[in-house]
Amino acid sequence: MRPSVLQVNNFHYVRGGSDKYFFDLTRLLLERGHATKTFASQHDQDILNGWKVGDLPHGVNTSEAGGIQNLVHFLYSIEARRKLEAGLSSFAPDIAHLHIYYGQLTSSVLSPLHKRGIPVVQTLHEYKTVCATHGLYSQGRFCDRCHGHAYWHAVIEQCNRGSVPRSALSAIEGYLATAMGDKSKVDRFIAVSEYQRDQLVRLGMPSEKLSVVHHFTQPIAVPPSVVGDYFLYVGRMVKEKGVPVLLRAYASLAQPRPKLVLVGEGIDTGLFKHEVEQAGLKNDVVFTGHQEGLGLTELYRNCLCVINPSLLNETFGLTALEAQAMGRPVIASRIGALPEVVRDNETGMLVEPGSDEALATAMESMRCNSVGIVQMGLAGWTSVKQNFSKAAHYEKINAIYHELL
Repeated sequence: MRPSVLQVNNFHYVRGGSDKYFFDLTRLLLERGHATKTFASQHDQDILNGWKVGDLPHGVNTSEAGGIQNLVHFLYSIEARRKLEAGLSSFAPDIAHLHIYYGQLTSSVLSPLHKRGIPVVQTLHEYKTVCATHGLYSQGRFCDRCHGHAYWHAVIEQCNRGSVPRSALSAIEGYLATAMGDKSKVDRFIAVSEYQRDQLVRLGMPSEKLSVVHHFTQPIAVPPSVVGDYFLYVGRMVKEKGVPVLLRAYASLAQPRPKLVLVGEGIDTGLFKHEVEQAGLKNDVVFTGHQEGLGLTELYRNCLCVINPSLLNETFGLTALEAQAMGRPVIASRIGALPEVVRDNETGMLVEPGSDEALATAMESMRCNSVGIVQMGLAGWTSVKQNFSKAAHYEKINAIYHELL
C-alpha cells in the first residue's frame, strides 16, 4: 500500500531550504507512486500549481506595513482553515505531512486534520516548537531561554529582527500554540539531524514522538577532477548566517585571490553590498541573487569550494550536502548539525564559528591544495551516495507513514 499524502507548507515557491525540501519530497512521493497533493498560501511567485488541492488562502503580509489588519490572520488564519476543510472534501489523504506553517497558514490547519483523524507528520526545519523566533539564537549568541514556554524572553531580548512589536508577536504566537495544544495534534515529529533531535528533547519535546530523517540529494554521475576558480556561498543574506564573517575573512586573503560568489537573497543584502563597496571588493565579490535548477548546479560544479560560515545552530546544512553531491568540498562552522554533514579534513574543513581568522586560514589552505580539493570532493560525493541518498530517505519516510496508519 502506498499512502496518499497531503504536503502542507507556507509557500509554494522556493524561499529557502525548507521550501526546497517540500518540493523535493513531493516529487519523490509522486515518483514512487503515492497520490500526493499540496496545500500552501497563495503568492504571485507560486510554481507547480498543478500539485495544489482546492482553492488556496491568500498569503499574509508580514512586513511592518502590513499593520494591525494582518495580526489576527498571522496568528490564526480562519481562511486557511476553511479552505483546507474544503480541499479535504476533494482529496482525503491517508497522511498529512506538514512543514513550516506558522505566520502564513498558521496552526489553524491542524484543526481540520485532527477533526478527521488524519495522521499528521511534521518535519521540523527549525526550532519553532521550543523557541519563539525559531533559531535558538539571540543577540549574536546561542539562546534557549524560551525553555518551558517562557516566550516573554523574546520580547525582552528583541529576538525578532531587533523589533519589540515583531518579538511580541512571536511570543504571542508561542503562547497561543501552547494554549491550543498544537504539539498534541501532531502524531510524529521528524528532526532533520541527531543534533536537532537532542536539542528538542533537552528542551522538552517528547522523545517518543521524534524520529530523525536526514535530508537527501541526488549526486552527479561523476565527481569533477578539475578544481574550480571561485569561493561560493549559498544561503540567505542575513547576518546570522555569518556573511559578515565571510566578507572580512575574504578581504584578508593574500592577492591575487579567487573571486567570491554570493548566492541568495535576504533582508541584509543591501548592507552587504555596501560593506563590499566600502572594503574595495566590488570587482572581487559577485552577488547573483536567488538561483535554482541548472544555474545553481553549475555554480556548485565550477566552484573551488563552498563556504557555510553560519553562526546559527543549524538543524542540518542542506547547502553543504548539495555541494558534496557536486563533488565539492565545504568549509563550514563547527556548529549545530553541520559536523554531521561535513567531516573535518575528510569532506571539508570545520572552523570556529564567528572567527574571521580561522575562516581565512581555512580558505587559504583550501585554495593552495588542489589535490586535497579533489580528494575531499570525492569523499563528500561518496558520503552523499552512501548516507544521504534518495532511496534511503524514501524508505525512512514511508516507514514512518506506515507506522501511523
